[in-house]
Amino acid sequence: MEAFLTALAGMGEPATLLTLLLSVAIGLVIGAIPGLTVNIAVALAVPLAIFMPTSQALVMLIGLYGAGIFGGSISAILLNAPGTPASAATVFDGFPMAQRGEATKALRISLVASVFGSIFSILLLILLAPQLADFALRFGPVEIAALLFFTFTIIGVLSGDSMVKGLLSASIGMVLATVGSDPMLGTPRFTFGLTSLLDGLTYVPLLVGLFALAEIIDEVTKGFPRSKQRFDLDQEDRARNRISLPEWRSLLLPMTRASGIGSFIGILPGIGATIASFMAYADIKRSARNPEAFGKGDIRGVAASESSNNAVVGATFIPTLALGIPGDAVTAILLGALVIQGVTPGPLIFVNAPEVVYTIYIVLFASTVLMGVIGYFAIRPLALTLRIPKIYLMPCVALMCVAGSYVARNNILDLFVMLGAGVLGFIFNRTGVPVAPLLITFIITRPFEEAVRQALTQSEGSMAVFFTNPISGGLILFAIGLMGFTLRSERRRRSTARSAPQ
Repeated sequence: MEAFLTALAGMGEPATLLTLLLSVAIGLVIGAIPGLTVNIAVALAVPLAIFMPTSQALVMLIGLYGAGIFGGSISAILLNAPGTPASAATVFDGFPMAQRGEATKALRISLVASVFGSIFSILLLILLAPQLADFALRFGPVEIAALLFFTFTIIGVLSGDSMVKGLLSASIGMVLATVGSDPMLGTPRFTFGLTSLLDGLTYVPLLVGLFALAEIIDEVTKGFPRSKQRFDLDQEDRARNRISLPEWRSLLLPMTRASGIGSFIGILPGIGATIASFMAYADIKRSARNPEAFGKGDIRGVAASESSNNAVVGATFIPTLALGIPGDAVTAILLGALVIQGVTPGPLIFVNAPEVVYTIYIVLFASTVLMGVIGYFAIRPLALTLRIPKIYLMPCVALMCVAGSYVARNNILDLFVMLGAGVLGFIFNRTGVPVAPLLITFIITRPFEEAVRQALTQSEGSMAVFFTNPISGGLILFAIGLMGFTLRSERRRRSTARSAPQ
């Protein structure tokens, strides 16, 4: 109770409330503009978080995260171009609704579904995270090493459309994490004689480059295409855009099912909101009595997509807080920000820093409510942001990339790290290699290495300890089985594609 009251008092400070208000508003705007994703917003905010109190830093980052996911639905409905990848499935029915003069109706359904999915996952987080952390407290080095190996496998296998590409991204993240000093012996590794690399690659310029700079490079190669808003919300028939009580009732079950799917996907590391939205959309369409209505402006499709991708937000914090394993790319950024603040996520966070846990709970709920209020009254102003030319936005973002990367350590080497990460992220985007596995494995490689070496020290170098332990043995076998199943499924899919008539 004392920790809860401390967190609540911190949230009541004027500076914290103002930070929350600005973060949610900025998150909505950034999410609405195609090309400025929520990953970019959170990555650029991390350098600012370094100089903030922990509560304000969490308010800023979480506010941007939750609001940015919903913001992507605005451009998905009005432009047929999702502002964030998580809103890609919203296009299927949201844009047809806008074409027949029901854009406002689609946006309101999207907002309500987003709030519903977010609150669903927050309640799940409050219920499950402490229980999972209590179970994880019994883990020793052997179990931790097996759990992280299982995480590597899930991230690599289930991220993206190709297992090979996912594993490639995870492997690169693991290699980058080995730069610096040996965690057990302190000897330099891959530093090439540079003392600046003894502490390893700096987290902030790496994530700024992978997300923000990579997107800028991509926009430059496209010539800064200008988004054109196709619909004027003021000209729509208000009576036609009202949502009737029977329509709300018809949405309750799809939103509940989609929120459950999104929460489950959010718990699994490295998969993310994009896959959750497509899975929820496919599930609702498959279970509907009239599946032919989907893709033509069905309100259930909009609700399913938006409730599922927002349900991922709260659920990703379950493995992040309880196990110290990021649920997706954004929570990987948040985890890194917590570490910079001196807070180490994992089972002990509920014992050592309970006020941080309660702050996260309160911020998630408060930002969701604020997103609903601002989103309802500011739908039309948010739609106007789609007219802002990217040729003016991207130079400002580039300047923030340079300043944010340099200010973390005042080291010119970090700018080169940012540039290299930006080029790597651009190549990944163009070749379909997912970026999230790289960032997540970069964060968890060091604790994985420490756990493996501690386990081998206890067993006097015997690898058998990982297979004789029931928990670690089960996790390793399941990971290997998952890789085999995924590889077989990909081969079958390629074989079907080859045999299909052209």
